[in-house]
Amino acid sequence: MNLIRNQILLCLALLLFNNCSNDIIQEINEPLIIKFEVFYTLNGDTLLDTGSKVFAYYNINQSNILDYNINNDGRLINPMKSSSIIYPDIQNKIDETGKFTLIPPKGTEDLLVIIWSNFYKERNLKSIFTEYDFYYHGSDQLVKLYFLEKNHGIE
Repeated sequence: MNLIRNQILLCLALLLFNNCSNDIIQEINEPLIIKFEVFYTLNGDTLLDTGSKVFAYYNINQSNILDYNINNDGRLINPMKSSSIIYPDIQNKIDETGKFTLIPPKGTEDLLVIIWSNFYKERNLKSIFTEYDFYYHGSDQLVKLYFLEKNHGIE
């Protein structure tokens, strides 16, 4: 009796573990469309951060650039290997309405987006997004980014 029960439990466990998936990124049938709206705060007011730089890197994830410095022109440079430079696939700016739309090529698995505040450029305020920020939320997304006077992010 115990042997049969153990065999049944083993079969159920195998079925359960066989149906599990390690896929991090969900399959999206429609193209990924990411709409960014970028703001800054000053004296309690929220204003459009027009002219902020947007850099997008396809097939690059955050773990690929751990040893890299981010230049304000979008180049990622490894200080240990000066010949190791990663250039952005897309360079653009937030428009006069405070918006930018990014449509990565279909099938892009790794995605890195850096937005560099125009208003707080002397403080080098920037925000970094990876594929993990996008691929879990469907194909049409709106990202609102606020650069704060007292920012606790990357400076």
